[in-house]
Amino acid sequence: MHRVGLVGAGNMGRAMVGAWIEAGTLRPEDIIVAEKDPEKLADAAATFKVDSGEVADVASSGIVVLAVKPQDSAEALSRLSGRLSGSQTLLSIAAGLTISFLRKAAGPAPAVVRVMPNMGAMVRAAVSGYAVEPGEGAFDGDAVISLLSAIGEAVEVGEEMMNLVTAVSGSGPAYFFYLTEALEQAAVAAGMDEDVARLLSRETLWGAAKTIKETGADPGELRKAVSSPGGTTLAALSEMDAAGFRKMIADAVDAANRRAGELAT
Repeated sequence: MHRVGLVGAGNMGRAMVGAWIEAGTLRPEDIIVAEKDPEKLADAAATFKVDSGEVADVASSGIVVLAVKPQDSAEALSRLSGRLSGSQTLLSIAAGLTISFLRKAAGPAPAVVRVMPNMGAMVRAAVSGYAVEPGEGAFDGDAVISLLSAIGEAVEVGEEMMNLVTAVSGSGPAYFFYLTEALEQAAVAAGMDEDVARLLSRETLWGAAKTIKETGADPGELRKAVSSPGGTTLAALSEMDAAGFRKMIADAVDAANRRAGELAT
């Protein structure tokens, strides 16, 4: 029996398979992939040297990973219905699908894990919030953590937090990209060459993120360390404060949180 079966070979599904193999978490022969697009399926099988099949073939795996778009989930889940036992786990990264929705499709037997990873999985730097509902058998939490850790960091939360996880980290990369885009554009508008603006902006933000990650320091303390009294950084931050930067971020997260609740099924 395959240890992991993946339903969906899109960008996130491929990123996960690549990470599992690269990290040594799984061998190619431990994985089977199902995908409704024949070309995507053939490409995934050839690229990663994994088995391919129908959803029914994937359903016998120890952990079944649902990595389809929400609009494709009903069909995929219908093909899994009645096929999962108490020794198995259904792990879904499909945005907006609640545990109760997944449970109705999967039945009472398997453990159900709802996960919200993010785009960082493409470079093994994701952060995934996940919520668990055990089934009728023993739940192998360590196996789930090993799969998620291969693509980055993972943290367990109550399901009531999953919409907020979506707003903070699921959508979060776009906030960072938006800031990068804005910083580049501001530099160009002030007269800087585009290539120079791109390099300075991207490497500066990457370096700042790496500093937070590797030092573990409080971001507020790092900000203060760069902000000399009467200096350029403090002048810039004062403009951000005057424009309501913190409130803008809070409002953005709130809007994403509310929208995630509206889209949940």
